[in-house]
Amino acid sequence: MIAVSEAAAKASRTTVGHRITSACWNQLPSRSFAELLHETMTQIGPPAFTDEAHRQAKELQESLGLPATGMHDKIGALTPPNPVFMGGGSTDVADISWNVPTVSMGTALAPIGTKMHTWSTAACAAAAPGQAAVIAAAKYLAATAVDLLTQPERLKAIKDEFAERTKGLAWKTALPGGYEPPMYEPPAWFLKKTGQKWPPKNITWPPKRVVSQEKFSSLGPELTPQK
Repeated sequence: MIAVSEAAAKASRTTVGHRITSACWNQLPSRSFAELLHETMTQIGPPAFTDEAHRQAKELQESLGLPATGMHDKIGALTPPNPVFMGGGSTDVADISWNVPTVSMGTALAPIGTKMHTWSTAACAAAAPGQAAVIAAAKYLAATAVDLLTQPERLKAIKDEFAERTKGLAWKTALPGGYEPPMYEPPAWFLKKTGQKWPPKNITWPPKRVVSQEKFSSLGPELTPQK
């Protein structure tokens, strides 16, 4: 993409600049670790949702035109990752997973059929559904940690798998040398209140603001808005 933009700039006798804001590896999954965590989750069971949690979930589902089935009441099946990326959540532990065996899990916070990053899911976070989900997550993680301490054979299996999958590979950050993290200018009131100046001395970001002075041509006659 950089080469294409530079070629286009050269052809149009303009200039182009670019900056890297982030770069990371894909997450390295651990089958043995995932199996251990899933076994623990299955033994403990799904979150203990109260009648209040199910009532709230059903009200949200009805408001969205979904079947009023409430919250999830089962632990999902453990399935292998899709060979083709089909989308999903983001994570900031991908690079860590190449340095130490890593596993992740999720608990049922949103009512059945609803989508993440929506007002309906946000409404559950600090309410009864969210409380039950957080308590369940704490149990799953704590119990798995106990398993690692009390079952050395499972811990060895996880370490052996990690060693095999990373054989011949050496992790190296995907960020270029001299990389500076993206820095965003705080509001003026914050800088004044904290006695800080922008930008910090060790940061050359952000680049100087460039404001276009170009006057756009006519977009055609103005039309009366349709009622």
